[in-house]
Amino acid sequence: MSRRSDFRALARQALAADPRMGDVTQISAWAGNISADALPVLGVVTAQENVQPESLSHFTRSTLLQVVVKRLGGADPEADLDDDADAIEACLCPFFAAQGVMLLPEKVTFTLNGEGEQKIATITADFRVTWQRTLAGQLL
Repeated sequence: MSRRSDFRALARQALAADPRMGDVTQISAWAGNISADALPVLGVVTAQENVQPESLSHFTRSTLLQVVVKRLGGADPEADLDDDADAIEACLCPFFAAQGVMLLPEKVTFTLNGEGEQKIATITADFRVTWQRTLAGQLL
């Protein structure tokens, strides 16, 4: 299993154990055509990885881990997304730290889509994991 897979698995585990996020159905982040009946849902993806060579065989990697949550827009969808953002950050950062992995919040994006019959509120929470490995794949 790749280190990116490990990061996604850790995030899913932490979110499943969280009082707020544990009630949200986890789906593949690449799932399409999510019906309003299925909401709320969340997905975890490692969307990008920057690589910085430290030598010819040693690399520092900076992995972007994203948590995407979609909900039906209620009376105050921004407040719901604010609560999601706080819960995601509060559960992921200490959970990763307990595993010896430094995960830092980077950005939170809120989107409200009211073009269809129902409003859909989406949050994308970006986190950065920095780690090192050799060209041969050995973790440092």
